[in-house]
Amino acid sequence: MNDNKKIAFNTVILYAKLIITIVISFMVSRYVLSALGASDFGLYNVVGGVVAMMNLLATSMVATSYRFVAVELGKGDKGDVNKVYNSVFAIHVALAGLLVLIGETVGIYYIHNYLNVAAEKIPDAVFVLRLSIWATVFSVISVPADGLIIAKEKFIYTTILKIATTLLTLLLVIYLNYYGGNRLRIYAVIMAAIHLLTPVGYQIYCWVKMPECVRFNFNKEKKYYKDILSFMGWIFIGAVACVGRIQGAAMIINLFFGTVLNAAFGFASQVSQATGMFTSTLRQAAIPQIMKSQSAGNQDRSISLVYAISRFSFMLMLIPAMPLLFCMQDILKLWLKDPPELTNVFASLLLIDGLISNLGGGFEASIQATGKIKKNQIGYTVINVMILPVMYVLYKFGAPPYINVVVMIGSTMATLVLRIYIMKSLTNFDLKIYAAKTLWPAFKVIVLVLIPMLALRQIYNNSIVEMFAFSGIVFVVTTLAVFFAGLSVSERIAVVDLCKRKLFKR
Repeated sequence: MNDNKKIAFNTVILYAKLIITIVISFMVSRYVLSALGASDFGLYNVVGGVVAMMNLLATSMVATSYRFVAVELGKGDKGDVNKVYNSVFAIHVALAGLLVLIGETVGIYYIHNYLNVAAEKIPDAVFVLRLSIWATVFSVISVPADGLIIAKEKFIYTTILKIATTLLTLLLVIYLNYYGGNRLRIYAVIMAAIHLLTPVGYQIYCWVKMPECVRFNFNKEKKYYKDILSFMGWIFIGAVACVGRIQGAAMIINLFFGTVLNAAFGFASQVSQATGMFTSTLRQAAIPQIMKSQSAGNQDRSISLVYAISRFSFMLMLIPAMPLLFCMQDILKLWLKDPPELTNVFASLLLIDGLISNLGGGFEASIQATGKIKKNQIGYTVINVMILPVMYVLYKFGAPPYINVVVMIGSTMATLVLRIYIMKSLTNFDLKIYAAKTLWPAFKVIVLVLIPMLALRQIYNNSIVEMFAFSGIVFVVTTLAVFFAGLSVSERIAVVDLCKRKLFKR
């Protein structure tokens, strides 16, 4: 299988996983809201978010693992994947210990001193925190295995595992609705167990299928640790900013508005993440090829993939995002029955933020492939850490709760401009080509969808039947606009040929 066909095959596998897990995850959310109520769900979103914050810091290190493994694989027989794997594994064991220390000190201190919740809920919050910490430890230790699987492009197994754990989550959450005790604590136990299964499954797969890569052999060569820690340090700084952007915003919301608004922000984030997963899936399939091409010296192919992935990322997120943006409130009512106040506003703004971010969908992988990530990480960190004091000040002056996402949109636009500048300095990235191949098609599709749909929206009366009809029309119009204005002539021909082969295959 050649490289481009491998990207296509892996994308199909990942999308099958994505569609199934999104549908099940939305069902899970409805049952969770029914079982816990908005206040307890908001509490879990904040406290579990403290651990999710640490977990994101750790799992963002997957980028380090697959970067070094992918580069090593790109060297062919000259590479030594086992040495790289063992070096990364040793570093992550140490990192797991550090996260336990942070969770048991900073996390507990935050709960007792800053969490905006009734006093009788503090023991529950501490229970959720401590249980989640240990699930995080296993996730961190398995990060090198996750990175190895991505670099090796072994996505079928991860698809099966993800679908299985998502189905198990649904069954356990349905049971939660019939449980008569402390549902918040049982939900924390369920989520900790589910989060434990995936990393254990990754580790077992690597031991069975790739023993030559994961065989333990402590690497004593300091050069490996120096290179990996240097790269990881900059990735870690960027991960802190990413965490601060989302979880910091959630904590500030809790400080000013309480746990019910946290529930609204949490559900809105889930909608945004679900649509964003369509594009992250595409990037996950393409990132190893971007990095391997770069490490093999084929920069032209690497950059051409960056242009394509950035455009495809935007288009693929736009297709589900447009119906949601036009019918958000009615879709939320159908999904959650009684969504928390302002969920629709949070969700709509987060979708716009995600669309802007996807215009640079291939940038980060390309920058990481060069190994020169200092400017990118410092710039990204400064932009995204600064938004927290801005949010705080705006709330102090009486700004509405959703102002935090408006600030996020501004930081996303600034980050996109920054990465364009960095791409030009590190690679043969050409702004004119990027504008022609990515920005202009995106603009044309937006215009072609917005003008007719805004006119049609005026006769939409918000009934369930009309919601399905209207969102279906938006979906079809967006898909057609993407096909005719978002794809090049050669890409349209390739899509038509592929459909013909599948439909008329004998």
